[in-house]
Amino acid sequence: MADSSASDRTEPPTPERLRKARREGQVPQSQELPSVLMLVALLLAVVLTAGGLWQWFTTVVEKGLAFRLSGPMDIDAFVYLFKERGIEAMKVLAPFFLATSAASVLGSVAVSGLVLSPKAVQWNFARLAPSSGLKQVFSPRSAMNLGISLVKLVLLAGIAWAYLRDKEVVCLAMASAMPLGALSMMLQLAFGLVARITIALAVLAVGDVVYQKWQYKRQLRMTRQEVKEERRSHEGSPQVKHRMQAVHFAMLRKRMLRQVPQADVVVVNPTHVAVALKYDAATMEAPIALAKGADLLCDKIKEIAREHRVPIIEKPELARALYAGVEVGQPVPEALYVAVAEVLAMIFRMRKQA
Repeated sequence: MADSSASDRTEPPTPERLRKARREGQVPQSQELPSVLMLVALLLAVVLTAGGLWQWFTTVVEKGLAFRLSGPMDIDAFVYLFKERGIEAMKVLAPFFLATSAASVLGSVAVSGLVLSPKAVQWNFARLAPSSGLKQVFSPRSAMNLGISLVKLVLLAGIAWAYLRDKEVVCLAMASAMPLGALSMMLQLAFGLVARITIALAVLAVGDVVYQKWQYKRQLRMTRQEVKEERRSHEGSPQVKHRMQAVHFAMLRKRMLRQVPQADVVVVNPTHVAVALKYDAATMEAPIALAKGADLLCDKIKEIAREHRVPIIEKPELARALYAGVEVGQPVPEALYVAVAEVLAMIFRMRKQA
């Protein structure tokens, strides 16, 4: 496919273009939403496990200060002690690891959905070239990301300053408080600051997700020629499409002509249009058009009707109304009930007399 400038890509990506991009691993990505969800999960884990975490921390401190061994102090004792404390720490920290991992995966899925793309994990040695790395470092996208990071840093610093500027009394109180009280006040300050930062980051994450999805579709925009080529590849060339339509029409024509011998009457124009009708009072609520045609097809319907002794009635106005207002296999319109009924009644009287 020929390369084209960005100004020529004015058409939105088609569903097929989006599916192809996903198969190749090109999906919208946001670093802000997973980070915010991880921070929220971490805060929730701290709140839900605060009691157990505090008890484990105080126990570890007490045991560490006491540090008594029941046996001799050798390498095996230290290995056993290190292993025991490591297992305890892993059990305590497991909820934090699980919560942050689940939040990271959930954030990625929320932005790009579930994507399994083997092409995305293949080796691409072109990306290892220094020139490629320099292009990414000194690209407009990198400059924009740097600007966004600086704005975010200034925003978070402003939130921290606005929250802590009137907390001098609390900070001075910590100096004269008991250790446990000072630790409690410090945790309250930290939790309040982190909660406000989390809210600000959540707002930024929502904006980033909207921008990334917009940018993703903007990068996948197509030219009008690409849209035409894609549509042509799915629908086939006009010659093949026309051939398929012709074959389909021929099949419908043959099936329609096979039903002409079953008709009760053929209403003609007399030379331009013909409509074959059938009515069975036991099974039909209204007469049904079995076949219709104009010009050559009209002549063919009349020829078949003559071969099978189907009556042909010349009603120009009725024939034109039936040809324009009823499809093959459909009942005649209510507006034509009276006119059609007169024709059928005449045909049934003729059959009865015969």
